Amino acid sequence: MVRSILVKTVIAAALGVAILLVRDQTTFAAGAWTGIAGSDNPNIRAAPNTESPIVGTLTSGQPVQIIAWVQGERVENVNETWGEIAPGEYVYSANLLKLLPSSPPPAPQTFRGHWIDANLTQQILTAYDGSTPVFWAVMSSGAPGGTETETGVHRILRRVANETMSSATLAGPVEIPYYLTNVLWTQYFTDYGAAIHDNWWKGVGAPYFSPFGVPTSHGCIGLPESDALKFWNWAQVGTILNIHY
Repeated sequence: MVRSILVKTVIAAALGVAILLVRDQTTFAAGAWTGIAGSDNPNIRAAPNTESPIVGTLTSGQPVQIIAWVQGERVENVNETWGEIAPGEYVYSANLLKLLPSSPPPAPQTFRGHWIDANLTQQILTAYDGSTPVFWAVMSSGAPGGTETETGVHRILRRVANETMSSATLAGPVEIPYYLTNVLWTQYFTDYGAAIHDNWWKGVGAPYFSPFGVPTSHGCIGLPESDALKFWNWAQVGTILNIHY
């Protein structure tokens, strides 16, 4: 489910004059994502941008619940995703961490044999054998603002062990074009190019850092290379992928 809202940012200008900035945002009705604050005691803002007033601060390691993911200011690289922790309280997603849980979130339904469950709320991808979860990983799905990962029961349509990905092949234009080589363990589940794959450009020390566990992609399900390989070995063409909140 997706809902649209207007985010109104009031910035105090010179001489005490208030300037009202209004920007359309698209917000996930995503329930409560659970994670922790990052290492730099991130600020909580009144709107999803760094020009809005600071209304609080999170302590490093503090448990955090996100009630919605919101498109906002691109503070770093290509990441425009902010988390709404309460009405009028936002934190930039690069300042959040999703830890691998000791058990995966429950699947809303099960299937026979090997299949995969993608929980968009918790950003967890799980390999199932029937009703038994076998392994799971922290993922990153499609970002708010028009590139959300498509929900529903899909099947793996085709697989490419080493892929080149270009924004020129997408159904619509993107704000920042890209051309990425050596994208490993790519498993397409839509005919317009959404796939499970390695995200070598994300994570700590990567060239375009943004954390796994928050939705920042153009609709794909991104994983660290080692996890992408596990899911590659688990699935085949025809394997069910159930995507849901």
